[in-house]
Amino acid sequence: MNILDYFQFDFIVRGFWVGLMIAVLGAVIGHFLVLKKVAMIGHGLSHAAYLSVAIAIVFLDQSLIFNLVFASIVAMLIQWIIKRYPSYSDVVIGVISSTAVAIGTIIITTNPNQNVTVEQFLFGSMLLLRDVDVWPVIILSVIIVTFISFFYEDLATMTFDEDFARVIGIPVVWLNRALTLITAWLIILGLRSVGALVISSFIMFPTLIASPLSKRFKGTFFVGIGLAVLI
Repeated sequence: MNILDYFQFDFIVRGFWVGLMIAVLGAVIGHFLVLKKVAMIGHGLSHAAYLSVAIAIVFLDQSLIFNLVFASIVAMLIQWIIKRYPSYSDVVIGVISSTAVAIGTIIITTNPNQNVTVEQFLFGSMLLLRDVDVWPVIILSVIIVTFISFFYEDLATMTFDEDFARVIGIPVVWLNRALTLITAWLIILGLRSVGALVISSFIMFPTLIASPLSKRFKGTFFVGIGLAVLI
């Protein structure tokens, strides 16, 4: 049996396409986060998402709406902390991350009747994805591609100089909030497939690897996406 033979199974196909979409979307969003030097947002949100999913599984019948709302609130909190206390943002994000993982693990492990394990959400499992897990990723892909397509030039400008972007009329605050929100949604939807410990790597590593390979902003953007697809 060669590798293509495995694609006769539906769960392999689902896992492949969801993993590919998550990887590409992570590279797209991560390009701006990494170059803005706020990539730790992804790290903090991935651990907060772990807590959110733990609460939803145990108490709310795996509510996707709750997870998205919870992640959105935490995303706005982290965004506010970064702007309000820039000197301590990494420390605060670290505290949020460790606390969220600790509480989430306690919730899951003290509810043994749940048919889940800690490892499922720390490391993910693409082979356990259901059809209902695929459509939200497709919808988010459309949202992110549309957002980036319309605001690419504005995002590029504010990535390098927010003050200049603000002077020329770019809605910096709104774009920062939107970028943080879609990052939170991506992490929530990617948690089941790749896990809380890996999802932030999908955001950071493509751009980090692509930066030495291309000296132009747009070049790094597309090289990062290519690397995400290949890796």
